Amino acid sequence: FESCWRKSLAMFASQLPVLQEDIVSTGGIFALVGPTGVGKTTTIAKLAARYALEHGTEGIALVTTDNYRIGAQEQLRTYGRILGTPVKVANNAEELRNILKGLYDKDLVLIDTAGMSQRDVKLTEQFSMLSEGSILIKSYLVISASSQQQVLDETVHAYKKAFLDGCIITKLDETLSLGGALATILQHKLPISYTSNGQRVPEDLHRASAIELVKSAVKMMNRVRIEMDENVVELAYGGIAANDVS
Repeated sequence: FESCWRKSLAMFASQLPVLQEDIVSTGGIFALVGPTGVGKTTTIAKLAARYALEHGTEGIALVTTDNYRIGAQEQLRTYGRILGTPVKVANNAEELRNILKGLYDKDLVLIDTAGMSQRDVKLTEQFSMLSEGSILIKSYLVISASSQQQVLDETVHAYKKAFLDGCIITKLDETLSLGGALATILQHKLPISYTSNGQRVPEDLHRASAIELVKSAVKMMNRVRIEMDENVVELAYGGIAANDVS
């Protein structure tokens, strides 16, 4: 049984699509897209900090197109000041195009976008903004591991219209199960680039590893099972004690 279980896990890991491209090493222009609250801005800060540690701050710039969330631009500016990295604000497609042209000499440009629900009618505008012009922008979907599978499925389905190049899974430290996220990734064949399991910049950002993700999923599953078994014992003991008293 143990051998079959290990083979099954290895087979599952081999089917998980993992992106070999490392944003920090290869460089380019990358936009992080996704719903509100999944950690896009913090993930950009982690990527920027990692680049700065490896290559210095001269070759990187940050851009935000988020005009909806209060404080979103200031949050990115704060990260920019800490890292010594320029932060630009684009309010529309034309401004974004001009900003990116002005950043032609940067090795890495990271674009923070407004968080939008998968049902937001303004999603199409965001997609158009990122795809206009001759400048290649690679889009990465940021998803939270703590979201329900149905929500994740709807999110990926909606954002696929942005011609996604990959995804980043965040909040691994806040979920009890990775099953929903991994099942969604498999279903949509969306390659994983990075995972994040905390707020520390940049320590809690990791290159995606199929084996490590499967190991984490199994650990979570075992932990939940143990907790459930303990709860059953407590309930059973409580019932026995109550009967003894009565």
